[in-house]
Amino acid sequence: MSNDLGELRYVPQNFRDLAETELGKELWSFLKHRDNLIRMETATLLDRAAVEPLAAGLVAEFGEEVSDDRVKQMIGHMVRQVMAAMGYETDRSALRITRPSLFTSGTTYRPAGSGPREAMKITKEQRDAWIKNTKNSAFNTWLNKQVRDENGVLLLEQLYAVARKHGIEKRYDNLNPGQQRMNIGVQLRKLVDPKEYESIV
Repeated sequence: MSNDLGELRYVPQNFRDLAETELGKELWSFLKHRDNLIRMETATLLDRAAVEPLAAGLVAEFGEEVSDDRVKQMIGHMVRQVMAAMGYETDRSALRITRPSLFTSGTTYRPAGSGPREAMKITKEQRDAWIKNTKNSAFNTWLNKQVRDENGVLLLEQLYAVARKHGIEKRYDNLNPGQQRMNIGVQLRKLVDPKEYESIV
C-alpha cells in the first residue's frame, strides 16, 4: 500500500522557475496521486524505471509538449523525492527504457538499505509513433485544433487568444513554447466544460 504523500513538499533546487508555474504544481500533484504512486511502486518491484508507467498518463493529461527535455528532467527529479518519501533509494540511473515511451531512460529504485541488482533500445520513430497515438485525448485534440497550423506548428498568439477567451490573462513568455502550451493547457482543463471537447472525438 502506497503512503499518503499529500503533505509532501517538492524541493525544486535547479527547477524552481518551472516548479513555481501552474504546470509544475500540477505535475507534482499528478505524481502524488495514489494511482501513480502504485504505478511507480509496481514498476520498482518489476525492476523497471519508476517513470516508465507514468508516460501515457502524462501525455494524456498535459499534452505531447510534456516531452520537453527540461520538463522530463524535472519529472525525474520529482519522482526521486517521491520515491525517497516512500522509503526507496536509487538503484540504477539512466536505465534505458526499451518499450515505446515518453522517456528514453529513467532511474530504478530499491527499498532503502537493500543491496544493488541488470538492463535492456527503442528507436526515435517508435517513440514518436507512441506519442502520436497517446496524445490524442479529447482535450488535447480540441485545443490543438485551435492553436496549431496545418503542419502542427504551435501558434502562440492563438494559444493566448484561447486563454483570454476563457479568462486567463497571464503570459509565460519566459518559458519555451511547449512549456507555455502546457501551463495554459493546465488552466484551461480546469475551466473548460468537458462537454465542449468530448463531443469532437
